[in-house]
Amino acid sequence: MSLESDGEASYARGDGPLAFARDVERQFLAFVEDHSIKLLRYSLVVVFVWFGILTATGMSPTAGLVAEAFQFVPADVFFVGLGVWEIAVGLALLFRRTLRLAAVLLVGYAAVAMVPLVLFPGETFSYFPYGPSFEGVYILKDWVLLGGAMTVAGTLDSST
Repeated sequence: MSLESDGEASYARGDGPLAFARDVERQFLAFVEDHSIKLLRYSLVVVFVWFGILTATGMSPTAGLVAEAFQFVPADVFFVGLGVWEIAVGLALLFRRTLRLAAVLLVGYAAVAMVPLVLFPGETFSYFPYGPSFEGVYILKDWVLLGGAMTVAGTLDSST
């Protein structure tokens, strides 16, 4: 491949589509390397704020199960508290200077959100232990969110 005077790539007769494909791949991977953590971080912000709103308004499909596990707190208070907690995680992920706070909030949130898997396996699994119910899948997705948020928090010392 050589660059013509106008800056566009021109490919030698023998390189053709294969060289073009390699160049596209290289550019794509460079883009991914430069932007994937930011995209993950902002995606997590949207998901946590959105799910937090659902929880705070009592519309989360698993909020009832989680609230049942913590019966010493009135359900309406619990929904709002857990929803605000989720929103706080999302907002803390929004800014690099609050990523450590997000990590701390997330660990506590994950511990609370996972409790129904242990206390209510009959409701969170259709076929224990390999077939989660709808509620179980909704709770298990928190492992993915936890992993994503820890990946973002792990970039604190980099320029991302």
